[in-house]
Amino acid sequence: MRGPTLGVAVSVAGLLFAPAIAAQPRCAGGDGPWVSLRLSAGRWTEAQRATVVSDLAHTLEGQGIAGCSEEVHPGGAPLASLTIEIPSNDAGTATVEIEVRDAVTQKRVRRDLDLSRIPEDGRAPAIAIEADELLRASWAEIALDTARARDAQTSPQVVNSVTAVLAPARLETTGGLGGRAVAQHFIGGTSLFGAEVFGRLRLSPRLDLEIAGGVRLGPSVSAPHGQVSAIAAGGAVALLLRVAGNRRTTLAAGPEASANWLAFHAQPAAGAEGSTYDDWLVVASLRVLGRRALGRSVHGTAGVSGGVTLRGLEATDAGQVVSRARGAVLGLTLGLEAP
Repeated sequence: MRGPTLGVAVSVAGLLFAPAIAAQPRCAGGDGPWVSLRLSAGRWTEAQRATVVSDLAHTLEGQGIAGCSEEVHPGGAPLASLTIEIPSNDAGTATVEIEVRDAVTQKRVRRDLDLSRIPEDGRAPAIAIEADELLRASWAEIALDTARARDAQTSPQVVNSVTAVLAPARLETTGGLGGRAVAQHFIGGTSLFGAEVFGRLRLSPRLDLEIAGGVRLGPSVSAPHGQVSAIAAGGAVALLLRVAGNRRTTLAAGPEASANWLAFHAQPAAGAEGSTYDDWLVVASLRVLGRRALGRSVHGTAGVSGGVTLRGLEATDAGQVVSRARGAVLGLTLGLEAP
């Protein structure tokens, strides 16, 4: 069984990214899918028991399923009955027994949770999280080609719950496509702003190859004899190692190399002459990228980078440097990726 700390982190992330359009089911006076909740908590106070039930019900709400007591519930039979037994001895050392009687797949599953390794203020959420994970693990069988899965009476809420669990794991072995806004600033020099498209290929469970290409523009700056602007087009390659995260949120870092054909364009004042100076701009950077699920098939991405130019350019006017892309450079990206 996974350590409870990791379980808490993963499932709390799941709560944060629950779809905003999820139904808000009610136990009394309504209908719709529901799960029966029963908690026997020994010496626990009513407030502690209520916290467990409330946390579990909130988790189920994100899936469009009501979590209700046996006394107050919607009409119809429950999708499952969830029983949590906490022995009457010291709660700090008790082993919680969690049992699911699953009406969808017609089976009973059980899990034990050792509370002694969990801080006191985290025990109630941990119990709710473990119970929810056990329930969804039981439902996951409907994704398999078994006789029990074929006979299961599934609701859309159960299908969506299983998809939310299985889809991210399947996507881990593929990659993604997306677009993003880009900003690049050369310390003491010019700034470039633009957009690019990118593709991400999963090389291993923790290593991604990212390839991007796009166009960037530099704002016009004043020169002794007019204005100077910049435009760059090219691409970048990065190797990103996943350093932290879960199914919904990841943080990766790694080296990046970019090459762009950069052109400085002069807009001369009346009576002056101007020209264009262009050449390769090559930058080596260290990049940090965060990805966060915004839905089942869309991720938001944000990245920062810092590096140095290996090949830079300068624009001059009458021997005076008026714009340059050289030296240390900082970068920022913000975009969307599917999946």
